[in-house]
Amino acid sequence: MTVTMIFVHGRGQEFQDPAAVVRSWQAGLAAGLIKAGMAPLADVPVVFPYYGNLLYQITAQVARDPIELEAMPAGPDEAGPFHPYLPEDAGRLERELLADMATAAGPAAGEEEEAFGLDRVLSWGAARDTLTWIARHTRVDQAIITDYLRDVAVYLTRGRSQVLDLVREAIPAEVPVVLVSHSLGTVVARDLLGDAELRDRTMLWITAGSPLGLDAVEKNLRTQGARNPGVSWVSAYDVHDIVALGHPLLPSWGPPLVDVKVDNGDSPHSIERYLSHPEVAGPIGTAVRASRSAPSRSGAR
Repeated sequence: MTVTMIFVHGRGQEFQDPAAVVRSWQAGLAAGLIKAGMAPLADVPVVFPYYGNLLYQITAQVARDPIELEAMPAGPDEAGPFHPYLPEDAGRLERELLADMATAAGPAAGEEEEAFGLDRVLSWGAARDTLTWIARHTRVDQAIITDYLRDVAVYLTRGRSQVLDLVREAIPAEVPVVLVSHSLGTVVARDLLGDAELRDRTMLWITAGSPLGLDAVEKNLRTQGARNPGVSWVSAYDVHDIVALGHPLLPSWGPPLVDVKVDNGDSPHSIERYLSHPEVAGPIGTAVRASRSAPSRSGAR
């Protein structure tokens, strides 16, 4: 039976050429397969459910909806929300995500811990202090961090249903799949794997640069909590990837799960870099070949 690879992208993909994005994923995967001593999977069907523009549109619609917006500061010297146009629940989730990221980043050995007050993270003043600390600690620009917080919060509070409908519509029925997901796409993929029909035909699930180690993400999934979907799972992370804070995942998510620590150099969150590692690409090649050699269900006697 023909196996299909499903590539589930992350945030920040609005106004991209989906075909070009797929080619970049395939190039990274081909490089990793060659390093693993395998031939590239040039003839394997690939499905790329592109939701980048949809998520952007959902965020824009949220900005036009005046209901339950974040409260603005009472005085000119008080700290305000990162994104004043977001609803209150999305803003609260942004702050919870930020607190989890700070806890996961933690001070390095011998480094003095700064008392920026995680117990007060639900105030915007404490949140902004925390953001400054994380940006300095990880050397990631504050604007990149807040954009990430916004998109994850919008998906989990407002965008999930529409995004999942689009992605489900693109996935072919009845064929085995290898699910390769990146960044916010790993959260989308975990929500998809709540569907038993898809879960039963998933040969392998790859997560790369995933925020699934953050408590605020786990408790807001369709299937709440760190509940392993029970499929073969490889989770790749770079310790310098700010989105992957909270790894390794095995202690919280349990088996079947293999954590793979990689070094993506100067592009720690790059999906092309993740896929170029043989420890990530190799299991994909193995799963595809195993599916091809298995007898089809319709032809079994």
